Amino acid sequence: MTILYSILNYIIVIIYDSYIALITVFTILFLFRIKDSNIKILFFFLPLIKPFLIILEDPDLNKTYFASRPVIFGFRLPGPHTILKRIDNIDNSPIFYSKLNDLIFFSLIICIFIILIIRWINIYLLYKRIAYEEKISENDLPEVYSIINHYAKKIAIKAPDVNLTYSNFFTPFVIGIKRTTVVLSPRLIDHLTETEMETIIQHELNHIKRKDNLISWIALIFRDLLFFNPIAHIAYHLIKFEQEKACDKLILKSSNLGANEIAQNIISIILKIKELKNSQKINYLLAQNSSFTLLKMINFKLISLRIKSIISSNPKRIHMKPFLKILTYILFGLLLFIQIVLIIKINNNIVFLR
Repeated sequence: MTILYSILNYIIVIIYDSYIALITVFTILFLFRIKDSNIKILFFFLPLIKPFLIILEDPDLNKTYFASRPVIFGFRLPGPHTILKRIDNIDNSPIFYSKLNDLIFFSLIICIFIILIIRWINIYLLYKRIAYEEKISENDLPEVYSIINHYAKKIAIKAPDVNLTYSNFFTPFVIGIKRTTVVLSPRLIDHLTETEMETIIQHELNHIKRKDNLISWIALIFRDLLFFNPIAHIAYHLIKFEQEKACDKLILKSSNLGANEIAQNIISIILKIKELKNSQKINYLLAQNSSFTLLKMINFKLISLRIKSIISSNPKRIHMKPFLKILTYILFGLLLFIQIVLIIKINNNIVFLR
């Protein structure tokens, strides 16, 4: 298997399929006016999942399939079972993979997997190191535990542990899946008002309620496996953005705070975190990158959309009705398995995008 063969039959096809999936998702969300963040997150997983159906297919079989069908555009179901046919044609001995191109290609694949596994382990260890600097009890921060115990009981979750981090990491986060821990920066706590503290802790508890930590890891692994695919990176960030919006809306539903107050608190918290980060010259390169005008515009737009989402939300209509949810799950299943194929014919050569 040559690099050019892989690019034409897999990499370009994967990027195309992810692109079509993302455009289709945006169209569905717009046409059906879907506001439920859980449903939107599910649909944004399509550009991350569909490429793996492509990887399992046999490109040569696709060319044979359309040989008698002189069409340029169409629909069909994927055939991931074709990988079994390829496996059947391989002798048990690995010596038959002695071609230089094959050895180079498979060595490259193995190296990429090793690098990705090391990356995932390093990310986990980094967050674990930051998260377990200092565990605090209810006697140390009674006001924090008071908010946690009250809100955790309200949304029916087990109250998490609370740890402090003294590193230059000011954004609160949750670590753990079965046994969870909320990680806070003492410097940030000192800068927050009482209602801001309530908002930010409730936001983190909503992440625990929604199992966002697990969903984020799954999305991260899919994105990293498709590191060459720009659409996968976009889909990953859309999932993360919808998680933040969903937690904001749950505060509106489950707390006593009003929409305007929650919106003001979130803006204030974001500004205070930014101010703390700017006061620490942690990394010159990061500081330089954060000054890019385009990045500032994107961040401002995302914050603006997040605030508008809070203000425009109806606490009684945050989640979709069960019947409509079932219909959207069926639609998701159809979009997952139906492929939009495109054949580009250049002289006698065929570029098969499926």
